[in-house]
Amino acid sequence: MNSPFTLRTDVYDTISHTNLKQSLTGKNALITGSGRGIGRYMALALVEAGANVAVTGRTASQVNSTVQTLEGLAATVKELQGLENASKIIGITADVLVLADQERLVDQVHKQLGAIDILICNAGSNIFQPFHLTDATSWWDVMELNVRAPVELTRLVLPDFRERNSGTIIFTSSRAATADLPWTTSYNCAKTAITRFAGTLQAELEQVQKIEGKGANGVQVFSIHPGEIETELHQTAFPEKTKKEAPYVVEFMDMIGKKRPHFEGRLPAWTCVWLCSGRGERLKGRYVDCTRDVVEQAEAAEKERAGAVTMGK
Repeated sequence: MNSPFTLRTDVYDTISHTNLKQSLTGKNALITGSGRGIGRYMALALVEAGANVAVTGRTASQVNSTVQTLEGLAATVKELQGLENASKIIGITADVLVLADQERLVDQVHKQLGAIDILICNAGSNIFQPFHLTDATSWWDVMELNVRAPVELTRLVLPDFRERNSGTIIFTSSRAATADLPWTTSYNCAKTAITRFAGTLQAELEQVQKIEGKGANGVQVFSIHPGEIETELHQTAFPEKTKKEAPYVVEFMDMIGKKRPHFEGRLPAWTCVWLCSGRGERLKGRYVDCTRDVVEQAEAAEKERAGAVTMGK
C-alpha cells in the first residue's frame, strides 16, 4: 500500500528505548492478549519503559510464562538503571468475552496494582475464508472478540479515566480497516468498527469535557495497525474448510506474505510506549500505522487539523 510516510520495520530513534527510558514509570497497564504474540511484545516494552503490567489471556500457561519473563526483565531494568523499585507484574487468566471475567480482571488490577492508567485491547482473532464458505457462528465470533470485548472493557475503565481526566486506551486494529482485503470479511468489519469507535469516542470525550466546563480532556484514545507480525494467530487462521475447499486463499495469502517486508514485534510495542508516554497527543483519536514514521503522521495530522480550522472560518 502506498503511503507518504517513511516505512519502518523495526524500532527507530523516535520510539527507541533511549528516548523513552522510564517514560512510563509508575503507570499501571492492562494488556489483553498479552500471554503471547504482539501483546507479549507490548508487555515487554512497557515494562522496559517502567510501567507496572497486568498480563492476561485465556491460557494460564502462557500467562504464567510471560509473567515470569517480565519479572526477570523488571529486575534487570531496576539493576541497570539504578531504580529504587522494579516494575510490578501480575498475571490474570481470563476470557475477555465473558463480562464476569472482564469485571474480575479490572477489579484485580485495581487491587493488586492500583488505578489503571493504560488499557491496551490487543486480544483478537481472524479466519481466512471466503464469505460464502463461512458459517454464522464463526463469522460473528471474530466480531465479538475484536469489537464487543474491547468496547465493554473500555466501558469498565472509562468512568475512572474520566474522573481523573487521565488515561490512554489503545485498540489493536489493522490495515484491514482501511482496505477491501479479500477472504477476511469478519475481521475487516471488526477492525473498521473498532477504529471508528476509537475516533468517535475521542471526539465525544473532547466535547463532553467542554460541555461540562472541565477544561482540556486528558484521556487519549488510539487505534493502531501493528504491522504484519508473524504470530500464532497467522498459523491458526486457516480453517480446514478453507484448506480443502478454497486452497487458492492459502496460496494468495502466502504470495502476499512473501512480498511484504519483515516487521519486528518490537515495532508496534515501542510505538505503544511512545503513544502512552504522551508524545503522541497529536494523533489522539486516530488510526496510527506502526509501520510508518509516527512523527510524520503526527505532523500530517496537525496540518490536517489546521486546514480544517481554516476552512471553518
